Parts: sequence; structure tokens; C-alpha cells
Amino acid sequence: MVDKINSLTSDFFNNFWVKIESIEVKNEENNIFLIKIKSPESWLLIWPNWKNLDNITNILKLIIKKNIIETIKIHIEINDYIKSKDDRLKTFILDKIKIVEKSWKDLMLPYYSAYDRKKIHSIVAEYKNDKIYTKSIWEWNQRRLYICKIDQKITIDLDWDDI
Repeated sequence: MVDKINSLTSDFFNNFWVKIESIEVKNEENNIFLIKIKSPESWLLIWPNWKNLDNITNILKLIIKKNIIETIKIHIEINDYIKSKDDRLKTFILDKIKIVEKSWKDLMLPYYSAYDRKKIHSIVAEYKNDKIYTKSIWEWNQRRLYICKIDQKITIDLDWDDI
């Protein structure tokens, strides 16, 4: 399947009139593929605000699905753009965690795709403070992610046994 996806991806980008230096397809998990592309014209594929990249990903996914007849997920990495985007996202979320730790207030994050929300949940889960967590509220495209601090509960011994 990797060879077929590589062939379809090469054909797709060759018809795009964008200079492509290399294409590499990796099977990350069951039916999840990473397509790594090197291009001196990466700005044409990504710009503006990765909208082109999202659109290209969706079109390529449809072409692959039509030819392979299997439901797959693909992630396109152009000149390590996603890695740098992920690094910026992690830095942003770690800064927001520190704000929540200091303010003791829940913090609503901007809208993110389901893929990015999953990454944010992982970043917060890996953080060394077990009193910080994430929660999602609302449905579909209105879904918002919050970084929250667990409330401290005060217990009172009414029997005065443990005082």
C-alpha cells in the first residue's frame, strides 16, 4: 500500500506544477500514513496559515481513497513544517499551563482541529503537574478545549476524631 500511495502522491504533485525534490511515504500505524515532502516552493503548498496544506491533504486523501478503496488517514509533512508547528504549539500550551497554575482559573484555548486537540491533551497529560488537566466542551466545530486546575477540596472532621 505504501508504494501505491507513493505513486499516487507523486502523480498528484507532478500535476501541481510545484517543484518537488523528494516524496517519502511511511506507514505510522494501521492505515495512518505520513507523507514527507521536500520542496523549495513549500510556501505554495502551505500558505496562507496552512490552509493550502489542509486543502491539499483533503484532495489527496480523496484520490488515494478512490484508488485504494480503503479508509486511511494521511499527514503531509512539508520541509518539517508540521514538526516546527508542533514545537510552537507545545511552547504555547506550556505557557498557558503556567498561567493556569498561577491564576487558579480555567483557561479557554482558541479553536483547534481534532488532531491538534489530541496533541494538546497529550502535552498536558505529559506535564509534571497532576493537578492540571484538559477538558473539551461543546460539539463538532464549536468544540473548545480548556486547561483546568483541579479544585482543592477541604474536608472537615465533624466528629473531631482526627484533630
